[in-house]
Parts: sequence; structure tokens; C-alpha cells
Amino acid sequence: MIMALLPVDQVLLIFSILMGFSLSIPLAEMLGVDKRTSKYISIAGLVIALATVLISPPSGSVSIISGFLSNVDAISYPIAIAILLGGIIGIVSLPVEATDSAHPYLSMILMGVLASIMLVMARDPVAIIASWTLLSVTTFAAVALARDRESLEASVRYSIVGAIASQLLIIGVAFSTPYMFPAVLAQQQSLLYVVGLIAIAFTMIAIGFKLGAAPSHSWVPDVYGKASPYVVSVISGSLKLGVVGLAVYVLSYLGPISPGMLSVVIFMSVASMLIGSILPLTQTNAQRILAYSSIAHMGFIFIGLSVLAVSHDNPHAYRLALLGVVFHTLAYALGKSGVFAALNYIRRYSGGLELDVIRSSTAKDPKLTFSLSVHLLNLIGVPPLPGFWGKLFLFMAAAQNLRGLYIGQIPWLVILGIAASVISVYYYLN
Repeated sequence: MIMALLPVDQVLLIFSILMGFSLSIPLAEMLGVDKRTSKYISIAGLVIALATVLISPPSGSVSIISGFLSNVDAISYPIAIAILLGGIIGIVSLPVEATDSAHPYLSMILMGVLASIMLVMARDPVAIIASWTLLSVTTFAAVALARDRESLEASVRYSIVGAIASQLLIIGVAFSTPYMFPAVLAQQQSLLYVVGLIAIAFTMIAIGFKLGAAPSHSWVPDVYGKASPYVVSVISGSLKLGVVGLAVYVLSYLGPISPGMLSVVIFMSVASMLIGSILPLTQTNAQRILAYSSIAHMGFIFIGLSVLAVSHDNPHAYRLALLGVVFHTLAYALGKSGVFAALNYIRRYSGGLELDVIRSSTAKDPKLTFSLSVHLLNLIGVPPLPGFWGKLFLFMAAAQNLRGLYIGQIPWLVILGIAASVISVYYYLN
């Protein structure tokens, strides 16, 4: 991996920009600034932060910011860029004039982007837990901002799941702490495997809960199916990238000491693709269908994570997997933002999101039909749309004849991923 230096003041500048713009939105509301202007201010903040990241090359050195360790390397750098791009997409797609809580939404998105970037850059236990907590609180609040019964119920469910995930993460991070002290490990080699297995197991289970990957997926249809479509588009897309980045880091650095975890990651991938591809076939509500499809997309991302866990001696496969994970998540965020923006429009004017209501609405509006079709085709992975390239990189990485991803000469995980994509064509275009 190519490394360069990133001065600590530039890392601090990125965090400060996002924090400052996030706090400026409530102030703008107090001063009577209209929603549209606040939207432009939010976009400007993300663009400035993105420009700061782009002109700052990745670094392999660890920076100390307010006592927290942050590392901008070849893993966190592209993911941070993708998070910022996803945040820009999310805000651009927000119909502020039709949103009662536009100012809080904008502030929460900026704070969520900050938390996601902090999480993907965090390299010590306290920084990881603090970033995770900030991201959790931000998303819980964003879900509840609509203030209707369904959104409040979804927020409570989401909070309960988040609390469970946070407890699991704390246990996992606590057991990973010894790996930051090589001298201790040198004297306790017999404990290396056991401690590493516990650390990676609890951390990956927590990540599975947070991402909504099977078998920790049961909350996804209830939360994503009841919350505001716009909020779901953001929390299920770009804000998940920070958690995905943590998973990449864990499997990249702790994966080699715990080979048995590959089976767990593959199981999560397979189960997510199967559940997320089959259960939507029985649904009649578009938002619940998209909730289940989110589970399937987590399965595709876990294909890339499986490759990262076993490709330490294959740089080409590692780069393909990392590129696939980042690109697919960003393409997924773009597709979900567009689809949920369309659903938000339909629900506002038609009062429901049942499939027959959507068919009736799109039949009357060719522009809506075209926009919705393009974003759905992107989620399917039709070339030359971004979703195609994300899946292509993931499947190419999994086809590199790596341990556990082949049965004989058959790349079975790739075949299963393609089959899940084919099944998704039916419920996306239905």
C-alpha cells in the first residue's frame, strides 16, 4: 500500500470543519435563515471537508488528536472520501421545503458524517467507542425527528438494537487492547489466539448488528419500514460506511490471527444474500422491500470482507476487495437516496407506499418513472451504472482462488452473489 504523510493539523481541520458546520445549522435556524439556504450551507461544509481530504494524501502514521489515536491510511482515506460523497448526495436529495424538521436533519447528517469519518480513522479503544457512540446517538435522533408515531417507534427499536451492538463492541474492543502492546504479547503467546478470537468475534457480531446483516437483521424491516424514507436513505447508505470501514480494519489486521472467523464472515454474507433476496418476494410495501434489499446488499459487502480476511498474501485481491466494498457501498447509498427520495414524494402526495399505489403514481408521472427506474437499475447492478462496477469488483476479488471461497475449481460465493442479483431483478422492477 502506498503511504504518505498527513499532518495532524489537517486531520483536526477536517473534524473541525464538519463539527463547525453541524453546529452552525441550529444557529442559522435561530437567526431565521431559511431551509434552502441552510441546505446550501450544509453542502458547502461537506464540499470543503471533501476538498481538504482530497488535497491531503493518505498517511500510515498515527495522529494524536485530543488524546485519541487517528490513522489516515490506504483503508480510511478512500472510505472517508466515500462518506463525504454520500453525505453530499443525501443532502442534495433532501426536499427541504417539504420537510418540517429540515434544520435538525441537516445538522444530524453533518454530525453523522463526522462520526463515521472518526470511526473509520479511529485506532484506539476509546476513540472507536466514542465515535461509535456519537454515530449511534446521531442516527437514533435522526430517525425520531419526524415525530410521528411510526418514526418514534422505529427510533426506540433502533435504540435497543444499538445498545446491544454497543455492549458487544465494548467487549470486542476490550479484548483487542492487548494487541496494541507487542511486548505484552511476546510474553503471553499462548493467549494470542484465544484473545484474538474473542476480540474479532464480538466486534464482528456488533458490526453485524449495526449493519443489519444476517443473522442480526430482524430489526431492519421494522426500523427501515417505518422511519421517514429520506432518513432511511441516509442511515442505511453513507452513514454505514464508517461501520464498514471499522469492519475492514478489524479483518485486515486481526483476521490473520483468527482464521476461523472467515467461516463466520462467509456465513453472514450467504445468509444476508439469501434472506435479503427471497423475503422481499412476499412483501407488498415498497419501503419494507427496500429494507430487505438492504440486508442483501450487506451480504454483497460481506463478500468483500471475506476476501479481506484471507488476502493478506494477495495484494491484487486485497485491492479489488477494498475497492469493491467502498464503491459498492457508495453506489448503494446513491441508489437508495434516489429511490427513497421518490418514495418520499409518492407518500407525501398519495398517502401510502403499497406497490399498487406506486404503480398508479408512476403511471401518471413519466419523469418520476424514469428517475425511479434508473436508481433501481443501479441497485440491481446494470451496466454502466455505478452499482454494476461495485459488484464487479467484489466478484472479481472473490474469484481470485482464495482459501474458503472455492469448492474445487468453482467460485461458489461469486455464483451465489450473481444468483442473488438475478433474483433482485424481480422485486426491484415489480
